[in-house]
Amino acid sequence: MGSFVLILGLLVAVSNGIHVNTTGCGTSKVCMFRPRGCDPNLDCTIGVTLSVIGPNQMKVQMVAATIYPPVQQQYVAIAFSHDRAMGNDSVSECVISNMGEFVGYEPEVYVSYNKGKSNDRVFLNDDEHAELFTGLAGEVVDTRLVCEFTQQIMPQIDNKNGLIWNLNSPFYIMAATGSAQPDEVNAHELNRDSHSFPITSDEMINPVTFGNNFEHPTGFAPKINTNRIEKRVMRPTEAPKSSASLIPLIPFVLSFFFF
Repeated sequence: MGSFVLILGLLVAVSNGIHVNTTGCGTSKVCMFRPRGCDPNLDCTIGVTLSVIGPNQMKVQMVAATIYPPVQQQYVAIAFSHDRAMGNDSVSECVISNMGEFVGYEPEVYVSYNKGKSNDRVFLNDDEHAELFTGLAGEVVDTRLVCEFTQQIMPQIDNKNGLIWNLNSPFYIMAATGSAQPDEVNAHELNRDSHSFPITSDEMINPVTFGNNFEHPTGFAPKINTNRIEKRVMRPTEAPKSSASLIPLIPFVLSFFFF
């Protein structure tokens, strides 16, 4: 997490060390950044890296320029899709709260699902969340939001009626950022000429192919009791009547390249 020091009456952000590692891009890691040639630790307006770091463990690192004027919550999200348009996609979203304050940044990671052109979070209890996601860290420093976490490739939890996906399959990879509310994300940037417009891979990618040295499970083998009393705050799985909808991710190949 970032910390802050008081210098001449100003609060200045100091990074505690979330570093987006670009080593292995194109060989052992999937990398997508905008603009072309940017440094994700310095000036990328949006970007994502994926790497397999152990059996069934995929590390996700995401960056995005902070929204101006500041918002209370901002997300940066990665989507796995069967095509290059929004709709019927599995999404992992990192949300950092108190963006409009200058203290107390708190990251949270959610799994959600694009139902057509709207996005709904999928409820996970504490045990399911801890099984699916580990190693969460996030910070806001130097006008950049940075988030990282490790996610199971083949989830060892209930698939929530098909809303939790096995990622051992080819997918188009998408990344987007925008403001968020306590229960949902808001629309991303709509201007296709903007550096914050969502990015999409130009071909399908199977994350497991970047980690062939590991033994991966063959499928869902429950490790926890999913029938226990659920403790985590409920998130709606049906779109609220007045919810904001995400605008379609228009097929647009932008800055997908390997270092």
